[in-house]
Amino acid sequence: MEFHIQLIDDDAHPERRQQSRDDHWQYFDDHVDHFVARGATRSDDMTTFLSSVVFVDFPDWDAVRHFAANEPNNLNGVYKEVIIRRWGNGLGRIQRDFPKKDDQVYWYYRGYGKPGMHEKRMELLAAHQEYFAPYDIENFIVRGAVWDDDHTEWQGSANLIALPSRSAVEDFLANEPYYKNGLYEDVLIQRYGFGGRPGQRT
Repeated sequence: MEFHIQLIDDDAHPERRQQSRDDHWQYFDDHVDHFVARGATRSDDMTTFLSSVVFVDFPDWDAVRHFAANEPNNLNGVYKEVIIRRWGNGLGRIQRDFPKKDDQVYWYYRGYGKPGMHEKRMELLAAHQEYFAPYDIENFIVRGAVWDDDHTEWQGSANLIALPSRSAVEDFLANEPYYKNGLYEDVLIQRYGFGGRPGQRT
């Protein structure tokens, strides 16, 4: 079962990330086989951490909840909120396989679907996939749909993409079929950085 986890920083205690950094890295190394993607989001100028975002594969809800509950940054009070949602890996690849290039800029964008949009989403699915196709190899790190707990109702999307600027992400979204047709209640766009130790391929 694939999941997307948002671990939202408590901005009252920014120093805590540094305190538990090494334990966090070791914990993630110990669970490497479960990761589709991992990293942190920051302000556009990359000076302030906003969250950790991870995409993982675990056998069930109990396993993913145990993983999140025992993550060292979480135990150290880095996060003020932890959100776990079902997710589907639309590309079927992991972040480690993304063809990184020098000077790329990465973004996390999370589309929050309006209630009751599942059927309309299915009607637009082919157009959505066609729109994404030119970006799938060199721009999308990972992408996929967010689902309800039973994996039956679409609730939005969670994606990592390489584009040169916030305005480029906004331009990309402007003509995306789900966005253009009003399926999203809100879209969160944040700078993203690959996780792991310096120089580590994650």
